[in-house]
Amino acid sequence: MTDAIESILRPFARVPGELTVRFEDAATRSTAALDGPRLTRDIQVDGRYLGRLVAEGPAVRERAISAALEAVAIGIERLVQAGGIDAGALSAAADARSGIAAELALSRLQQRSLVSLEPPEVPGYDLASYYEPAREIGGDFFELFVLRRRGRPLGVVIADVTGKGIAAALLMAFARPVIHTALQAANGPAEALRRTNRILVDELRTALFITALVGRLEVRTGRMSIANAGHEPPLLVPSDGGPIVSVEGGGRMLGMSSPLDLPETEVELAPGDRLVLYTDGVTDAIASTGERFGKDRMIATIDRARGGSAHDIVRELSAAVSGFCEGMIPVDDVTIVAVGRH
Repeated sequence: MTDAIESILRPFARVPGELTVRFEDAATRSTAALDGPRLTRDIQVDGRYLGRLVAEGPAVRERAISAALEAVAIGIERLVQAGGIDAGALSAAADARSGIAAELALSRLQQRSLVSLEPPEVPGYDLASYYEPAREIGGDFFELFVLRRRGRPLGVVIADVTGKGIAAALLMAFARPVIHTALQAANGPAEALRRTNRILVDELRTALFITALVGRLEVRTGRMSIANAGHEPPLLVPSDGGPIVSVEGGGRMLGMSSPLDLPETEVELAPGDRLVLYTDGVTDAIASTGERFGKDRMIATIDRARGGSAHDIVRELSAAVSGFCEGMIPVDDVTIVAVGRH
């Protein structure tokens, strides 16, 4: 879309959640049935179809919006006739946008296959997760997998690449198997993160960094060793109704410098306890008022759901975040993981 079209449509972006207006050409035209109300207006110049304006959202029911859309369409047609907007460039821009959208949609599907939402079956434990990128592709990643070691401990990984978009997604795709392999081979989570950090610093030299939390859960005893490289501290939800505790302790992010000095913390999950891990997309979620979701609201939400399973906690928290920032463009990827002992 040209700068001229963007400037014409920009005022409509000031009503988030109520009205969105976009330009579609024949290649980008959507034929899917939508639940909400919509208005369309074809753009034609000298009998040539160039595309259409599409308005969606509750506000399209207002008469003024219909009149405004008609006025905008007429203005675009006159600009094309006067040479202010090149018709060929308009179609080419829309075609390019369609190609990029298709590539991003494919990348989203491929990334979903990397970020597995199905945890393994671990007798005596309840595992749950939620993942929603802010853009087509994201920089968060997590993994729950059984380690090939004596006792078959559970590996737990949650991480967040600084930055957003394609660069963050590429670093995520590189780092995820590195951490996985390191945790399989290392004596513990801290050593796994030290090995990962060395590879990132020595081989990639990227301007992006990664916050990561890695845990190894001994299934028989419920004891989990945790190493935290600049990530949000996990929350321990005790079954006895006691206060939800933040598991502190950690070091700097991955990829900044080497060597990486990380302590290792131990947490013991008693029967009925839950451990909740998350990325800062949860606490940094923004409402239409500009208010942050915040840690206090997150803990209060978890507290209300603590009588349920790990799945119940993840479902309640993800729904609370989605409802809180409804109508707003997400500011960051949202990832939630919960581990509960029966």
